[in-house]
Amino acid sequence: MSAGDTEVMDGDLVIRTAVVGTLATNAYVLFDRLTHRAIIVDPGDEPSRVLDATGDLHVTGVVLTHAHWDRMLGLAAVADHTGAPVLAHRADAAVWPHEQRHLSEHGHFDAGTATEHLVACGCPPVPPQGIDLWYGSSLALEDGARLRLGERTELRVAYTPGHMPGGVSLRAGRHVLTGDTLFPGGPGLTGWPLSDFATIIDSIRDRLFALPDDTVVLPGHGRSTTIATERPHLDDWIARNW
Repeated sequence: MSAGDTEVMDGDLVIRTAVVGTLATNAYVLFDRLTHRAIIVDPGDEPSRVLDATGDLHVTGVVLTHAHWDRMLGLAAVADHTGAPVLAHRADAAVWPHEQRHLSEHGHFDAGTATEHLVACGCPPVPPQGIDLWYGSSLALEDGARLRLGERTELRVAYTPGHMPGGVSLRAGRHVLTGDTLFPGGPGLTGWPLSDFATIIDSIRDRLFALPDDTVVLPGHGRSTTIATERPHLDDWIARNW
């Protein structure tokens, strides 16, 4: 592991986090401590740091919670190094091509509400010099799929669209990785092209808030929270419309 990375244990499951890139994306490595089989989730940048977190693990797959650029910049190097298949929901097929079109037309990626600030400060969201963008194909990640790592450890896939049409969350023990669907204080942004506020609210209400109160939420950016902490505020989020 690199300096600044964190690690938590949940039974036989170990979850490592590396915070990478311009938008401080949480890239995760989840593995079974007995089999050392691992899944990488959202290698958003700094692929060497993501790979450092795999150590002597056997990476069996690379999962995208959605296909925004801040999930993808480290993907080519990580997929090439590990030889592991890339898994994403088929409904997100249009997202990465859209991201690349935006880069071509504007000279930088769309960073949502942070875009204006990043451009003004002279640090627009562009691919790091020398990094290869990913042009490969992904395997379809279906709602309800189970990605097994060990005898008692697996990741369960829940389809949670809204921030993007193919958004997924991953239940891992008493943790859930929510990508940009749920954060401390509310849902992910839905001002992006291809996003929808009503859909993300449905995903949170029907899929994520159905989980036990003590489920720890590991979002795509920032700190963790719990289902019990966030559930009482759903009506407030609906009323404010974000």
